[in-house]
Amino acid sequence: MRSPVSGLDWKMYFEALPLYARNLGVLLFPLIAAGIGLGLTYAEGPLFNPIGGAGDPIIGFIIQVIYGYGFALAVIFADDAWRHGRGNLRGTWDQARSKAGSIIIAIIGFLFLIYVAGLIGNIFGPILSLALTVLAVWAFIYTIPAAAVGGIPGGAALSASLQAARRHPLATAILTIVSYGVYRALTDFALNAIGGYMGVGYDAAQVLLTAIAIGYIALIIARQYADLAFRFW
Repeated sequence: MRSPVSGLDWKMYFEALPLYARNLGVLLFPLIAAGIGLGLTYAEGPLFNPIGGAGDPIIGFIIQVIYGYGFALAVIFADDAWRHGRGNLRGTWDQARSKAGSIIIAIIGFLFLIYVAGLIGNIFGPILSLALTVLAVWAFIYTIPAAAVGGIPGGAALSASLQAARRHPLATAILTIVSYGVYRALTDFALNAIGGYMGVGYDAAQVLLTAIAIGYIALIIARQYADLAFRFW
């Protein structure tokens, strides 16, 4: 099922599902991150509305970094689950703490490059902005796993991801498309479909569906990173 040339492994997208069912702990850190993000969103209005919302971009950036760190923890847990059948929450936390500096630098670098790609594309219109943003995600999708699992220093993780994407463009493109599709399907379409019936539970559904999406994405990205890591250099 895996092409030796492209590095594409279709099986992992299906194998991730039963592994997910046995390792619901992969949800924990994204769930915490989503909950914190929601809390900061609620706090944003009272804090910054009196000054015209001047701090909104700062809060937005902090939320993105928190999501990124939650994702990094989920990737570490997912890598452990693939290797041993069961992930270890304590081991995940200890590993993330020891690599915290590199992980945060990798997250900030990833967010910055995605932002710059969209900003440049926006000069020429929304379609090009979206295209450049997707291209940037494709190029740097392995950045956080490289720092969190591979232990590659933050700045070098960006380079490692770009090299991997260039050497295995098809596998990386499929990974990017599936990740985006799963995230949108759960956090947009599914949430909107049930939102009208949730009432006060809408926020809880949003947090849970976001965590479910990130958990699955962490599993498939961790697996592909592990499969391709030996070809990175």
